[in-house]
Amino acid sequence: MAMFIFCACAPTATHTAPGGAAIANSGPVRGGTLVFSLWQEPAGLLPNFASQTVAGIVASLVVEGLTGTNSDGSYYPVLATQVPTLANGGVRLLAGGGMDVSYELIPNVRWSDGSAFTSADVKFTWETYLKDPKVITKDGYSAIEQIDTPTPTSVVLHYKQIYGPYLTRFTGLLPKSLEKEADLSRSEYNRKPIGTGPFRITEFVAGDHITAERNPTYRVPDRPYLDRIIFRSVPSREAAIAQLKAGEVDGMWNLLEAQVPEIAPDPKLRVIATAGATVERIELNLAKPADPADPAVRHPVLGDRAVRRALNLATPKQQIIDKLLFGKAQIGTSPVSQGWASPKGLAQEPYDPNLANKVLDEAGWVKGADGVRAKGGVRAALTIMTTSGDKVREQTEQVLIDEWKRVGIELSIRNLPSDVLLSGTFANDPRKRGNFDLVMYASTPGIDPQTTMLRYTTAGIPTTANGGAGQNFTRFANAEADAAIAGASATVDQPKRAELYARALKLLNDEIAIIWLYDRQTIDAFRATVRGPTGSVWLGITFNAQDWWIGR
Repeated sequence: MAMFIFCACAPTATHTAPGGAAIANSGPVRGGTLVFSLWQEPAGLLPNFASQTVAGIVASLVVEGLTGTNSDGSYYPVLATQVPTLANGGVRLLAGGGMDVSYELIPNVRWSDGSAFTSADVKFTWETYLKDPKVITKDGYSAIEQIDTPTPTSVVLHYKQIYGPYLTRFTGLLPKSLEKEADLSRSEYNRKPIGTGPFRITEFVAGDHITAERNPTYRVPDRPYLDRIIFRSVPSREAAIAQLKAGEVDGMWNLLEAQVPEIAPDPKLRVIATAGATVERIELNLAKPADPADPAVRHPVLGDRAVRRALNLATPKQQIIDKLLFGKAQIGTSPVSQGWASPKGLAQEPYDPNLANKVLDEAGWVKGADGVRAKGGVRAALTIMTTSGDKVREQTEQVLIDEWKRVGIELSIRNLPSDVLLSGTFANDPRKRGNFDLVMYASTPGIDPQTTMLRYTTAGIPTTANGGAGQNFTRFANAEADAAIAGASATVDQPKRAELYARALKLLNDEIAIIWLYDRQTIDAFRATVRGPTGSVWLGITFNAQDWWIGR
């Protein structure tokens, strides 16, 4: 994928080390503190619970897995010595339909609390995913029948059946020492996880800052360069930009395309923009809102496909892109915008408010004296939610209020802080509980879309019965889509998997359970004195924070 880096670095021949000595600009400088603005705050950092993108930005400094993903979509070993494949013998397909996956672990790795990292930790991570009802997903972990740990550095995963996306599991490991905790989601470790990465979290002050300090047990010599990174909580992107321009912070996360022209010309700043996998969307609840919702009870308004079709037709996606994002985005077509599984030829109907009115007329939704439609005594009145403090999302809501009013649908707004709306917990997240009409947010899939695709399976609907597991917030249920997604998981044939995912996504689009707004770039910004950050299609900006340093 193409990566575009806008760089305007101050032309200096020397820089000053944190101790004050002038040194040549020929190499990295050790030490110092980097302050980085986040306009959302993580609800927690443990990988088995975190559903916010921002949580990964912080947690990636601490938590590591067996493998990682390069920007080109290839895999590389992290805590394993190699990536297991059929070709190297790390993967064996069994006659009975199962498969074995073997990992050899890097020796002499230590957790940030000083304890040894061993194969027992990999097994404990698996057990946690199976036993804890609050985890994001059990997919892939529940497909494992048994894990053998013949030595402290050897792990053999015995899968009950072929599991195509096996390399996407165990990308965030937990230490076995946490087994003493009765509820990890409520433990101190959800905010201060034990990890093997270059940093460790020493402070998590809600609403203010998170401090990550150099991990003294990190296995890579002379890394990280920085002493610490402080993530400062700010109320909005605009506040973060103001602090960056004023020199109060050294970097900021997640700009919008429309904000690049404000920063790029400044020689004291540097913008890193990467073709990203993030897709902005509006998800429609097909079930009647309740706390929690019953997926078997259809939404009185959105349960009608004609209404959903009209909402999409009345959404001016290109105008939103042109006016709010300076034209620097593409209209969305699916949740998988990048990589080998991105489907070709998918598209939702284009903006056409006249057709929207016609569709609603024909479906029996009649406009009243106030211009709002009704059918069978039910008014077409809906509420939309998004993350409070996000200016572009709030502006988009205002556009939708006006545009949808033209077709007879009344829209009101009830926005929530990111750590509530996107908390990922069944106790608090209204998406999980089904207590909403429409929700606008973005998600960023990994190179293998299996976890993302599980959002659109019947089994992925969060319910009281399954402990709130799953991320199918729309309550979309389709047996054919379920079968296609299951089939894609059950083969290592990548072209076949792509074909099956495309089939499921077409079924999702046919039901118009989601309005795909636009595919976003991944954009972050730094002071020009910060060296080392680079973009990645599949990973957040902090993926190589161990290589960051501050010059002059």
